[in-house]
Amino acid sequence: MTTALPAAPVPGLSATLRAEFATWRRSAVTYLPLGGLAFGLVNTAMFLSTGPGKDWKDVLGYQNLWAMFVGPMLTALLVATATRIDDTARGGATWYRPVRPPYRHLSRFTVLALRSLLLNLLGAGTPLLILGLMNGAQRVPVDRAAEAVLVPWAAQLGMLALLLWLARQTPWAVVLGAGFVWTLLGVVNAESASWTVLPFTWLDRGALPVIGTHANGVALEAHSALAGASPWPPTLLGALLAVPFLLLPRLHLPAARAARQRTAPQQAAPGAATAAGPAPATAAHARPGRPRVLAAVAGTLRGTSLTWLCPAAVALIALWLSWHDPDTSIQLFTLLVLPIGTLVLALVAWGAAGQGWRAVASRTTGAARPALALTGVTTGIAALMSVVIALVYLASGIPAGHAWPLALTGAVVGAMLTSFTLWLSIRTSQSVAVVVGIIGILFGVLVGGTGLQQTLWPLIPYSWANYLDLHRMALTLPVGVAATALFTFGITHAARKAAENS
Repeated sequence: MTTALPAAPVPGLSATLRAEFATWRRSAVTYLPLGGLAFGLVNTAMFLSTGPGKDWKDVLGYQNLWAMFVGPMLTALLVATATRIDDTARGGATWYRPVRPPYRHLSRFTVLALRSLLLNLLGAGTPLLILGLMNGAQRVPVDRAAEAVLVPWAAQLGMLALLLWLARQTPWAVVLGAGFVWTLLGVVNAESASWTVLPFTWLDRGALPVIGTHANGVALEAHSALAGASPWPPTLLGALLAVPFLLLPRLHLPAARAARQRTAPQQAAPGAATAAGPAPATAAHARPGRPRVLAAVAGTLRGTSLTWLCPAAVALIALWLSWHDPDTSIQLFTLLVLPIGTLVLALVAWGAAGQGWRAVASRTTGAARPALALTGVTTGIAALMSVVIALVYLASGIPAGHAWPLALTGAVVGAMLTSFTLWLSIRTSQSVAVVVGIIGILFGVLVGGTGLQQTLWPLIPYSWANYLDLHRMALTLPVGVAATALFTFGITHAARKAAENS
């Protein structure tokens, strides 16, 4: 006769919360708030480069980029990163444990909310502290400094809860895209007269009277209604928006459930090629000992989103040029499309190839040759896209003397940025690469599109494609080629480590 074991007790809220904190210890979720520190330090340097004679109101106004875009996007990236890690690890088996779903959801929200608080403290607090210590005239009053940190964070809680609920039924890329759309809608409509009924405006509305600017960064006029408005009504609305999404149950979508419970990659079809060489069914058509590494690596990208993103980028430029002057629209490509495209290109490439990298390294080719092939394919795509888009500009009417510097500089800088992001993704993580890329692109736009480029352009490689004069090209082109070679060397070493650690 056997005796049934007593059922294990269901963990309570405190135990679930402790387990959730332990889950993310030493993970990318823990280290992501350091992106706020990096932005704060760079933002401080940018403020100091504008010259002396500023007071604490100017310091607060310089927080516009953080409050309106960078802070919300990094908070969205926190949720997307946690979702990606959770999906890859299949929840670390917690999906199948006797844990109450509301407790798990509330614990995840609490952990990410505290990470978001640290993110805002580092991103907004670092410049306020450094500049205040350096100069008494720039020392922000304590109450305004606290509001500059707490108001954006509290307003982001509703978006965080929304994205966290969305993450329960969609992939991490959808979560990040939804965060971008929510942030963009908030910036565009922050000063709308109907802000009380537009939840996405609550993300930014409260921060405007605190930092003293319009949503576009222009200082508020003395007679502006926002200048004397209280920041707390929209901020509290933004925070209270979290409540319904914390109580909302998960949607039971068959497709999402199947994707989350997938325990193994699909078995390769007979005759399919791998990154290390042809499959046995096709090995008879290849010479023994000569695996077609380059073709195999290129094949891994065939079914990815690059197959439509690349034509879409060309179509976007062509559509834009159909009603804008091409000579004044070159910055659309050099400061936005090219940097964003190289970031997406490297992330998609490593996302496709990195899943089976340990198996790749175990083949006779090792990890170095496939890594070199992956670098060559991705940098080649970046360079080719630059040439094609330069031809689109040429067909739209820019002189040939402007087209060839655009093609050459775009190809070199595009290859450099692609290899850098690819190396960073392999060496650290895709989350870190996204943070660095977003910050770099923002500062590239800030420097390359304003008068700051006169002094700061050598320090921001993300804006180098915008400098098409021979004097600056004499620096950007050789440095870009050398940097691409250096990152390629680093990619081969990082790829070996990735195979060992996977």
